[in-house]
Amino acid sequence: MPFTVITLKKVSAYLRGDLTKWMQEIAPGVYVGNFNTKIREKIWQRVKENVPSGEATMSYAFRNEIGYNFKTLNTNRQVIDYEGIPLVRVNDQTQASHMNLGFSSAYKMRQARKFQAHKSSKVAKLHSAYVVLDIETDGLQFEVNQIIELGAVKVKNGERTSFNQLINHDRELPSHIKELTGITEEMLRKEGVNLEEALKKLFEFIGDLPIIGYNINFDINFINYNLIQLNHNPLHNKTYDVMSYVKREKLFLKNYKLETVLASYNIEDSVPHRALKDAELIDKLINEVNKLRDLFGNQG
Repeated sequence: MPFTVITLKKVSAYLRGDLTKWMQEIAPGVYVGNFNTKIREKIWQRVKENVPSGEATMSYAFRNEIGYNFKTLNTNRQVIDYEGIPLVRVNDQTQASHMNLGFSSAYKMRQARKFQAHKSSKVAKLHSAYVVLDIETDGLQFEVNQIIELGAVKVKNGERTSFNQLINHDRELPSHIKELTGITEEMLRKEGVNLEEALKKLFEFIGDLPIIGYNINFDINFINYNLIQLNHNPLHNKTYDVMSYVKREKLFLKNYKLETVLASYNIEDSVPHRALKDAELIDKLINEVNKLRDLFGNQG
């Protein structure tokens, strides 16, 4: 198994907990360990998800000319592959960023106040409304499996409107999906519409509002893959993943399934695994997670 070294400038308690399951911290921010490639990539993905601004590097044994490879995150060094040999390019730091422009302190204060007021008004406008999105599928791979239901809740100034649509399905549903969701082939034949029509309606329902979901990348990957397959533009809306905020706030849950998380916030509703109902539960959860409540206001 290849030897791996990860170095970090900033390490959250949550990320440290994940890293120390597989690695040993031999100095502040320096972790070493031996594990396979699959584990290494999952650990690096976790680092990328939890180091939004601090620098991170990962070095590991690799079958190439020099016997090792490395990755960087948020650094001024970029890894360049040159005929199988990893090289490092140092990005230039422009002198402009270090120049003293000679403005007075009073001018700088006025500009700062003006910028802050403009920024605050933009944030307030952006977060005055949002859409909570959830989908149901017949499997986990967006390139192979199909969407069988779309559900969304639009929240604007405390008022809620909903969108729900079953999708006509051209193959037999796996038995575990029918058992989990209660959705049957007959329901999809009778109540479903074709996917292109459903996605068009969803696109119009969402507009340019920010989208919130639980493990939202799963939903967006399915939707955008199918939009592209149908020769439509993908969604480019700002997205917020509730699960990532929960992980920072609830460090020691046994798992981060939606059912477990809801219970940890004293939301006693069961998860029906239906798109609209699940979106409504996620909307409830948003008002309980501190950072999300700060971002979007308590619109319960």
